[in-house]
Amino acid sequence: MENLSSQKKEFKNILKKRGMMSYEMGKEISDSWSRCIAKGLDPFKDPKQSVVSSIQLKEIKEKNEALRKIVLPELELLYSQIAGTNFMIAYSDENGLVLDTMYDKTCLNTDVGKTVIPGSIWTEKICGTNGLGLSVELKKPTIVSGKEHFFTAHENISCFASPIINHEGKTIGIIDASTDYMSREQHTLALVKLATRSIETKLFIKKFENELILSFHPRQEYLSTTSVGLLAVNGDGVIVGANSNAKVMLNGLVYLKNEDFNKIFTNSFSSIATDILNNKILKITDHLGSSVFLVKSQIFKENKFVDTDKQNKIYPCKNCEDTKIKREKCILIRSTFSETNNISAASRKLGISRTTIYKHLQ
Repeated sequence: MENLSSQKKEFKNILKKRGMMSYEMGKEISDSWSRCIAKGLDPFKDPKQSVVSSIQLKEIKEKNEALRKIVLPELELLYSQIAGTNFMIAYSDENGLVLDTMYDKTCLNTDVGKTVIPGSIWTEKICGTNGLGLSVELKKPTIVSGKEHFFTAHENISCFASPIINHEGKTIGIIDASTDYMSREQHTLALVKLATRSIETKLFIKKFENELILSFHPRQEYLSTTSVGLLAVNGDGVIVGANSNAKVMLNGLVYLKNEDFNKIFTNSFSSIATDILNNKILKITDHLGSSVFLVKSQIFKENKFVDTDKQNKIYPCKNCEDTKIKREKCILIRSTFSETNNISAASRKLGISRTTIYKHLQ
């Protein structure tokens, strides 16, 4: 109890010295400050810089190489969107270790430009309250602006950070933008969040590229945006993956992974499968009575069943091109589907599962 009282007293002393009032900050910021005080950090001293070795950085980058290939183009786009004076973009791993950065020339010569470098660690316990570190701590988008930073050395900037969340709900990285503390607060955070959602969508598509991916949203005009719910469905109508948007929109129904499509929606999967493969937008209802518009994901790779330039000849899928037996079996399956234009009908005709048919339609 005495220790807690001491921390509260220290909190008030810091506020007084910096000419601040407690009501000027939200609970998330004040809680972060309390944790910093408990860790023994002194806001009036320069924060200690923690940087891993070049060998360690190389190893961590290699470990995250697949993700970085998706992240870096998004960083470049974000950089061009924020464009201004004295700003920087950073991508860190889930532990707050910075892997990649982009700066404008002005920022490069500032203390931030010199300290937020690849290999530097920006966790709260090291660098105090900051956007990147707070996003690591809370696993949610954050803004830390001006004097909300625990260290006075950081009080001239605003930090906007958002976590990258994978299909399992785990934080796998952070995108952070830092600008002059007078600049575009909500606008900048919106752009950072948009970048992380785009990354999450691309990761989901990559993870489930061999399944049927469905986009859905209560409003039809949002089906081509990053706000859609995404479901990965196998040939038996079982949901094998769902993005964070899907989990929010279908909250209260079931845990989505490995759940039968028919237990979530009143429309049976078999009854709508053909319309979905033909790119029709459907309006369906879940078992709680909410309606959504659903369509095959526009990013989902198009199936090439018929080559009109080669007299409608059916070709095997890429996974079956290596041997003659595989090619012939695949062509038979794809031809049968082309004739029936119905997954269930082709399944019955060939005596094989719908899952098998789906795999050959990719």
